[in-house]
Amino acid sequence: MTNAGTTLVIFTCEGREHLLQKTFESFNKACNYSFGKTVLAVDGQISQTVIGIISPDVIVQSFRRKGYVNNITAALKQIDTPCFFWLEDDWEFPVKVPIDDFLRTLDIEEVLQVILAKNDLDDSYKRYAGDYYIPADGFSANPGFFKTASVKTGFNSVVLSKKDDSTKLTGFETFLNEYAKSNSLITLRYFLNGQATVYHSGELESTAREYHMINSLDKNTSLIDKEYVSGFGFEKKISLKNKAGMFFKVWLAQLSLSCRLWSSREAYDFAFRVYQASLRKFKH
Repeated sequence: MTNAGTTLVIFTCEGREHLLQKTFESFNKACNYSFGKTVLAVDGQISQTVIGIISPDVIVQSFRRKGYVNNITAALKQIDTPCFFWLEDDWEFPVKVPIDDFLRTLDIEEVLQVILAKNDLDDSYKRYAGDYYIPADGFSANPGFFKTASVKTGFNSVVLSKKDDSTKLTGFETFLNEYAKSNSLITLRYFLNGQATVYHSGELESTAREYHMINSLDKNTSLIDKEYVSGFGFEKKISLKNKAGMFFKVWLAQLSLSCRLWSSREAYDFAFRVYQASLRKFKH
């Protein structure tokens, strides 16, 4: 497949410019490849400086946040190549991305996506071939190549699906995983000597899950600006004991972070992100 047959699609949202810029820089160092087109999909407001750094061919933007699923469906309409590279704004790339090998593997009929692995290899994976493994949890928005036609069909099903109280906690990845299973499509994750090939740098600022739910496409059932859904075990009831324990842990963590930021740039960056979150009153 020629470079003209591929599109780079970068997803971001309001208030994450500092993550996006670092991700883009890290990706460019790890990926020596020229895409035919670059699409920047933005949910909310974003700095023009960052847009200038990325220099996309197409910008898709909701000036008022409508959620990640809406952002994806809008971006998909701008993709006219057989495949595209899905890149969110909060990843670090410690190893070279084997683009050509990814594309050859994606040509296999049953393969829906070839993505980088964010965790080390364990027994939950089934070996497919070489450094590629089939994960137990299926579809994921990890960085990697996706077949455009199949993803578009899957998200069209998301748009047309019934949305009510029973689906308010159904995320798009869960929906797409079921779509893939029903169409005998598989996900492949790439490891290097059994090690993770990408790191998730945005855990501290994980977007509230209501922005990822399929109900976010329907104004009557969307939970955006109505109800917060945690990305860290939304089914768990937080007791007074949990809160007291977390208060003590946070106190210790901030004390440690305050000391370490003097000698560690990584610690300083974490402190900066905590401060940025405080300016937003710890709202997503």
